[in-house]
Amino acid sequence: MAAVDDWVTQPTPARMGTAARDSIRADTPWGTSVHLFRRIKWGVRLLVYPGITLLIPADYFLLGLSWHAAIMSHLGGYLVATLGIEIAFWFIFKLRKRTAYASMLATEVGATRDFGQACRKAVRVVAELLDVEKVILAWGNPSDTSLTTVAIHGIPPEDVPLTTPMPWCQRAVKRAMEEREVVVTSASEGRAWLSGSDGHSRVALVPLLSLDRSVGLLVLVGGRKASDLQDKSLLAITGPAIGLTLDNLHHSAELRQMATHDELTQLFNRRHFFERLENELTDAQQSGRPLSLLMLDVDSLKLINDTYGHSMGDKVLANLGKLLAKRVRAGELPARIGGDEFAVLMPNTDNRGALAAAARLERALKAKPIYEAQGLELRLSISCGVAGYPWSGETVAEIVQQADANMYGMKATRKGRSRAATAPRRERHFRSAKALQ
Repeated sequence: MAAVDDWVTQPTPARMGTAARDSIRADTPWGTSVHLFRRIKWGVRLLVYPGITLLIPADYFLLGLSWHAAIMSHLGGYLVATLGIEIAFWFIFKLRKRTAYASMLATEVGATRDFGQACRKAVRVVAELLDVEKVILAWGNPSDTSLTTVAIHGIPPEDVPLTTPMPWCQRAVKRAMEEREVVVTSASEGRAWLSGSDGHSRVALVPLLSLDRSVGLLVLVGGRKASDLQDKSLLAITGPAIGLTLDNLHHSAELRQMATHDELTQLFNRRHFFERLENELTDAQQSGRPLSLLMLDVDSLKLINDTYGHSMGDKVLANLGKLLAKRVRAGELPARIGGDEFAVLMPNTDNRGALAAAARLERALKAKPIYEAQGLELRLSISCGVAGYPWSGETVAEIVQQADANMYGMKATRKGRSRAATAPRRERHFRSAKALQ
């Protein structure tokens, strides 16, 4: 399996135990079906084997066979009956498994509204149902047909980091994705991570389908005990069952992202920010903890737009959004609340901590250009205003108004300093001109 050769090189943990594997099957329609099949199978045996046994005296008395000959003649009957029962129930069991597994996967994976959590549950459930040791779930990107690892099972995270790009130009992966069919291959020799615990392994590539589209790929690795990897029909049903459910969740996640995030900067938008500000202020008032609000305005965006065009201005804003996302601490909420206005909500932070955060942000902007390419370096200056609860007010309106006033006060102060710095030069120039007259 060359498509994933570059991902991992180390052995993986031991296979999952039977008890853990059966936990997903208990108290489910599949578990009920297995129990029912076993009871029916034993019932058929109780009817067939005594029936064959009762024919032995009939052959002895009616056909005149000796007891030895009658018993020997019915041994074949026991063998044929046993094979017939086993084959018939194996076939019924196989058909039922295809239906039950697809239903169980769709139900288990669709039980959560979070796409990432659903992916993690999908690889776990697949590993337990199909008795495979290693599972990789890669999700497709419609814009460039790339595949990105989003969930793994049975493989150390350091060997296959999430968001790892998965090349699908290799023959087996390309065939699975383009032709939308299951591809089962033997593991390549010398690939430690592809080897099962019993020294043998088989790799199955299962395309995840949503209607008529390939949306992702399942990479399944199992040893001799993973007999389901030989059943392409079962695997072919598994792909759509997972793919359609995950695609719906992914689409819902995209809609939620669009509803709460700014498209350009990928920060939270104004509406979501002020909803969170209201909630966090209520929590701060109830708990007695401080709450800070940092508002900032870009000083030179109009100059950048006028000089280099609005597309450059968009790039600058996008880079500023990335900088904010990296600089905020866990639990803080950065947002774009206007054209060139940004804000950071800082729960459990007092005025001193908020001022320190503003200073760190200004130093970060001074230390490195916000945009540099092809010999062009653009540096950005911002004006920050800080306010919070309880020192600035007890309502959202009061806190926002105070932060806004402090921000524009800082902007006015900087402009005043700029005028003061240039005024003496103009005065000296004018005095020199008058002196020459």
